[in-house]
This record gives sequence, C-alpha cells and structure tokens, in this order.
Amino acid sequence: MTKKKEATVYPSTPPKRPEKREDWRWPSPTPLSSFPSEDVGRVLKQILDRLDAIEKRLENIEKMLIKNRRTP
Repeated sequence: MTKKKEATVYPSTPPKRPEKREDWRWPSPTPLSSFPSEDVGRVLKQILDRLDAIEKRLENIEKMLIKNRRTP
C-alpha cells in the first residue's frame, strides 16, 4: 500500500492597499555624506579614465571584427 500525500493549501491573502494618499509617496532620499571637492574631482577623473580605456578596447574589438568579416 502506498500513501498519497495531500498538498496543503494555504489561503492567499491579497496585498494590503495603502489607506492614505501619503503612503504612495516615494521615500525621501538619503543624504550623501559630505566629500571634499578634491575627492569628488579625483573620483570623477578615475571614472573618466576607466571609460576611456573601455572605449579604446571596444574600438580595437570593432576593428578586429571588421577585419575578420572582410577575410573570407
């Protein structure tokens, strides 16, 4: 004899809708900690340098793909 397990069915509850219009607002932004302007400038320069390096690599990949497409 084999016993069949019956699936347990849990009642689903619909999500609670906000009662007030105020509950629909976006949360207020978290204030950023203050950075010295030198640090912000340094970080932005690092980001730009990384983006330039990525752009150069993409150009090399593009050239390689064009070169391989021409070669039968």
